[in-house]
Amino acid sequence: MGKASISIFSPEQQAGNVSSKVVAALERLSEAFRVLLWNEAKQHGLSPIQVQLLTFLLHYPEEKRTVTFLATYFNMTKATISDAIKSLEGKQLLVRKATANDSRSHTLHLVKAGKALAKKVEQFALPIQETVTQLSTANQDSLLESLLKLIQQLNHNYVITPQYMCLNCHFYTQKNGGHYCNLVKSPLRSGDLRVDCPEFRFPEEPVEADGE
Repeated sequence: MGKASISIFSPEQQAGNVSSKVVAALERLSEAFRVLLWNEAKQHGLSPIQVQLLTFLLHYPEEKRTVTFLATYFNMTKATISDAIKSLEGKQLLVRKATANDSRSHTLHLVKAGKALAKKVEQFALPIQETVTQLSTANQDSLLESLLKLIQQLNHNYVITPQYMCLNCHFYTQKNGGHYCNLVKSPLRSGDLRVDCPEFRFPEEPVEADGE
């Protein structure tokens, strides 16, 4: 007979299984995010995804502010993202603008009221950040590296779409037992690793040579 499976959420079985305890701890953290996000959303008559979209549109470049990119980024369907965008349009928080080379394609732009609200609602995660900053620098670095490795494995297992982080990047490599970025030609400390890098390139994506 095969070995009995471990029930992740059984405290009795968790006791002797570290991976189950890690998963349970991550579930508690996700619950904290959900509570903070829901509370912030309710205060402003928004849904949680609308809060996340406002935050994204406040900080990311125009070429990423499309329904297609947002659906991939948030691991949701285009229909779900489109519905949320329509609601934000109805609240007069954003507008769509046709792209220069394709009138059927649109980018999303926050209006003044949208930007003001986005700056308010993006504060929802501050309690978690304040807690993280209470850890030592070494522990923060180690935690970041472990989380990025976990996300990378979830990408490889097709649980979530590939994230734009150092460990997935064309420019990233391991060198002398540590992290190294071939773009800046420099080793990286664990704390230097990025969750979302503006210079990110997928490994299979062509990179233009300097001067082209």
